[in-house]
Order: sequence, then C-alpha cells, then structure tokens
Amino acid sequence: MKYALTLLFVLFNLVSFTQETGTLKKKSNKTPGVIVFITKVDIAHATKDGIYLNGYVVNIGYEQAKKLNGKKIKVTGKVTVVKGLGNLPDKDAVQGREGDTKHIETPKIEIIRN
Repeated sequence: MKYALTLLFVLFNLVSFTQETGTLKKKSNKTPGVIVFITKVDIAHATKDGIYLNGYVVNIGYEQAKKLNGKKIKVTGKVTVVKGLGNLPDKDAVQGREGDTKHIETPKIEIIRN
C-alpha cells in the first residue's frame, strides 16, 4: 500500500509539473517579434521616447518625426514590451507609464507616400 501511495504521489507531481511547464512555454511563445505596419505620421503623438504609431512607441528622434509628419510610412522592427508600473513588483516606483508599452527600438522606416 505504501508503494502504491508513493507511486501515485510521484506520478501526480510529475503530471502537475509537466502541466506547469506547458503553461510557461505558452507564455514564452507569446513574446512579440518582428512587426510590419503602414501608417500616417502625426507629430502630435510624439513623446520623449519616440512617437506613438499603431499602438507602438517607435523610437525615432523628434527631428525625424517632423520630417515624416503627414507622410504615409511603412515601419518594420522588432517589438519589445516594457513593463508598466502597474505590473512591477516594486509598488513604490513613481515614474513611468502605468500599463505595459510595446516599443520598436530600431525601426526600419520607408516612405510610402508624401
């Protein structure tokens, strides 16, 4: 009887661990990758980090954003997610955005139409 209970306990833990690992793998598969989109630039959406385009903070300087203002562009780049203050374990932080933001750090930009 002891043997059967020990075997059941070990099998239960193995199955539980396998399911937990599967969940972790699913989360890691959701990490963003390369994205391509076409949009029109509006300088009103510029920030110190870049410019908001289609829900992404595209890392370009203000001067480049002024040159692209009003133009239709194609943006290609790798997306990274920057955790917001609401998702950090240190709740004493006082600077930054509340929610997570998706950044494109080194975008490739093509002008589609002036």
